[in-house]
Amino acid sequence: MTTQYSIVKEIKNTLSVKRILIWILLMLWPFLNFMLQRNNYSFRDKLDVFTFMLEGVLPLVFVLLATLVYLGSFSQEIKKRFLVYTRLRIPLRKMLRIKFAANFLLTFGAFFVFTFGYFLFSFYIAPILGLIQYHPEVYKLNEVTVVEDSYTRHTFTQLLQYGSLTYGFLYSCWVGLNAAVYAALGFFMVLIVRSQFLALSIPFLLYIVGSFVLGAAGLMHFRFPDAIFPYSYMQVPIWTAFVPFLFLIFICVIIYIYVNKRLEWMDNVI
Repeated sequence: MTTQYSIVKEIKNTLSVKRILIWILLMLWPFLNFMLQRNNYSFRDKLDVFTFMLEGVLPLVFVLLATLVYLGSFSQEIKKRFLVYTRLRIPLRKMLRIKFAANFLLTFGAFFVFTFGYFLFSFYIAPILGLIQYHPEVYKLNEVTVVEDSYTRHTFTQLLQYGSLTYGFLYSCWVGLNAAVYAALGFFMVLIVRSQFLALSIPFLLYIVGSFVLGAAGLMHFRFPDAIFPYSYMQVPIWTAFVPFLFLIFICVIIYIYVNKRLEWMDNVI
């Protein structure tokens, strides 16, 4: 019960008004861009609107944003040796578990709310407000064939066959889960790399450089960005998105084992 309360307390301490306002402003960028550009595009359906929201800059800065939800403040705690004083009241292992859980849950929650919010806007709010005029005929589609086309348009849109809410909820969970795993990797890097800037950069470098290497090797559908935002490549089976995801999990597990074994050494560093 104490650990659960401590996680909740850690999350509450992190959710300052300033931090929430900054994230709201960042989350509004796709909406503002959409409102400025919507008359310059021909959207065939609601799915086109949704993918338009998530394309562009977001896949590039995704990992940077994921690592800044919580790790910006956590890295400062490490740098200022704040944990040295906190561990006088709580064991180091327990404290790190609490902070890891807070990092994971906050990052997942932020990106789930972001993605699901834009899904609701694209599929339900925008049509009610009449913000969009759909033009499936530009793509040589009609009201019937555009629905069938949506099922095969991108990876994960296979789920639209089970209902738009099913697709929206599960895909939003997927984006949030990937963000949380990159944040978990960053968390471990902050603990074992002395340079905080380098530690926070490693997940982003893995995301970018790894994608370049996979692309050069002809494994486009396994690239890290395409596993999360699969809009620049033809639809592939959903399981392909789990390959880079499981690779990240494997890396996190290996680093966790290392951190666990070197905890006494880390205790002196922190």
